[in-house]
Amino acid sequence: METGNDKVWYYAVQDGTKYGPYTDSELTKLVRNGILHANDGIWMMDFDGWVRLEDSIYSIYMPGRDEVKA
Repeated sequence: METGNDKVWYYAVQDGTKYGPYTDSELTKLVRNGILHANDGIWMMDFDGWVRLEDSIYSIYMPGRDEVKA
């Protein structure tokens, strides 16, 4: 199921609780706001299984990722 051009995403936190559905833009906001963490899982219909946020393209939106390290 898709909404417009957005994929439908779900996420799962460390204790196994699952949330969703969310659009691409909603998932990005959750990551930027620190709601999702590196070890939380994300999933959509095109995936075979859950992917850790840190191992996904969405990791670029994690707080502190845009800071330049000296």
